[in-house]
Amino acid sequence: MRTQMATEAGRTTAPSEDRALVGPNLLAVLDGVTAKPETGCEHGVGWFADQLSAEILRFAHLDPSAALTEAVRQAADLHSGTCDLEHPDSPSAAIAVVQIKDDVLRYLVLGDATVVVDGKRELLVVSDTRSRRTAGPRVADVEHALTGEVPLQDVRRVAILSDGAARAVDLFNLFDWRQALELMAANGPDDLIRKMRAVEKEDAKAVEWPREKVSDDATVVYFDR
Repeated sequence: MRTQMATEAGRTTAPSEDRALVGPNLLAVLDGVTAKPETGCEHGVGWFADQLSAEILRFAHLDPSAALTEAVRQAADLHSGTCDLEHPDSPSAAIAVVQIKDDVLRYLVLGDATVVVDGKRELLVVSDTRSRRTAGPRVADVEHALTGEVPLQDVRRVAILSDGAARAVDLFNLFDWRQALELMAANGPDDLIRKMRAVEKEDAKAVEWPREKVSDDATVVYFDR
């Protein structure tokens, strides 16, 4: 199995709030939700993304839903004594997880991150655009994640993307998903981000492709067999 990762902040003036995880049996991308002026939390979104990432890896032996549930609980405990976790804008993150265990690929998506599974029979694209639910301080939010599994023998390759990277396909239409996977197989995921950044610069006022952020944090984890 070959695993590649690429990540780039959307602005040079601020650190990325995306995180990429590559563990023994688990891969994930977290996309920290941009903080509002008031969050009830004395920490930043980046801090929260770091804690949640560490906890997900700690519980990677569990299935993705159980791992994220425990990770959310533990991350909340780390700042429950100092921060108002009932605040509606408490730090949170969109997340996409892929776990390979017992000859099965399991996936979980909560928020607008994306999992793309190129199988022998079909191309599966999973992104949770139904609501703005993300992984924050409330364990109950995990129940709304999209989950599923695919026999590992049917999987050719997989990509996990934050929305800032997925816009190369679903906003700018530079490629379809199969073409994006071919590009990453040939040149690595950093080439997808590089081509997308070029388009963002050409449309620096977000006129041709209207969007809230001219340039967003972009992260991709890609693997093939």
